[in-house]
Amino acid sequence: MQHDGQINAAYNPTTKTYDYDDGWKFIKPIVEEYDIRIANLEVTHPGKPYKGYPQFSAPDELPSAAVDAGFNVLLTANNHSCDGRAKGVIRTLDVLDELDVMHTGTFRNQAERDANYPLMVEQNGMNVAILNYTYGTNGLSVAKPLIINYIDSVVIKEDIARAKELKADYIICNMHWGKEYKPLPNRYQKTYEQVCYRAGADMVIGGHPHVVQPIEKKKINGEEKLTVWSLGNFVSNMQIRYTRGGVMVGAQIKKKGSEVKLDKVDYHLVYVLKRQEGKIKQYYILPDFNYNAYRSDFISTSEYAKMKEFFADSRKLYGAENKGIVKESIVENDPMISQRFKHHLSWHYSIDATENGAEMMRNKILGHYFRRSVDLKGAHHYLSGFYNDPKMAQGHLNFLRDCGVKNPKLVKVTPKGITPVE
Repeated sequence: MQHDGQINAAYNPTTKTYDYDDGWKFIKPIVEEYDIRIANLEVTHPGKPYKGYPQFSAPDELPSAAVDAGFNVLLTANNHSCDGRAKGVIRTLDVLDELDVMHTGTFRNQAERDANYPLMVEQNGMNVAILNYTYGTNGLSVAKPLIINYIDSVVIKEDIARAKELKADYIICNMHWGKEYKPLPNRYQKTYEQVCYRAGADMVIGGHPHVVQPIEKKKINGEEKLTVWSLGNFVSNMQIRYTRGGVMVGAQIKKKGSEVKLDKVDYHLVYVLKRQEGKIKQYYILPDFNYNAYRSDFISTSEYAKMKEFFADSRKLYGAENKGIVKESIVENDPMISQRFKHHLSWHYSIDATENGAEMMRNKILGHYFRRSVDLKGAHHYLSGFYNDPKMAQGHLNFLRDCGVKNPKLVKVTPKGITPVE
């Protein structure tokens, strides 16, 4: 989401653009572990003027940062889909198409929906169907031919039947539903979860309540299913207890012969930390980790208490209400991801490819090597690699030069700045 505070915080007076990328850097290595990476885009992009609640109009840089963080599917059906009226619906789709990212939930017309819905994603020899619906749009509507996917049992059954016609191996229903700020699902959610499963869905993932709700891995008619009733707030400006964060849920599905089964399910709780970093106030999305062990002033005492409270509240709820084997993942138990966190918090050598870094980030082959960052003065840098040894970084520099990167430079990256290494 993008409230006014987030929009104002992201504005970079040096470049006159909006910077979100560094706020997402701690979740990027987690997201990139998965093949299909889905997020709910709960704003519209009708263009300036930008504004937050109650009708969101967000900078185009927001979905760009989500894509750069690794997300490859964005959902657009939620209660804010019509905030920008017809222009907002259309231009949001234009922005996502320009980013070349998969999306679903809203459509320019029936022909577009017929051609692209359900969204079919092929990965590792499996066809995964992704569906997206919302309970409503806050009393706002848009005229035909525009289409918003509303929760409707007849439509859901037809769409799941269509997914089966398209040879879907696995069907995921993403539902925008529920009562805000309530920790448990209500009757409406439970009714439509069953509608989805009776029609043949394999997974039901929910959002909207702004707080986390339980995760259930369970068997229905002998088949393993996964329901996440609410993911909470991935990033927002909400400050009341229980709304200060959310959960990233990961699931593995495996295919053996013609049979596809749900395997391991785990999750990372995430907390939203606001912190001024030079020209930008970052909204960091933070999994549980001992950040201050590597950057002593990163989280204040009062903010640390709020973060621990959010994690404790969420774990208490999950301990009482979760079903099935669903495990919490902790960053410090993963050496690769933990090392990345330490690099971000302390120092590392990297390659600065600012001259054509924007072009490289959109390169389908080389793009995953790059990340965009902003220094304390507001200048943009396109960085590649994390190294403790400058000689190893130099080898990466030579590789990038051979790949056509223009004038790459060896730099040392610390919380205080990005400085060239001579």
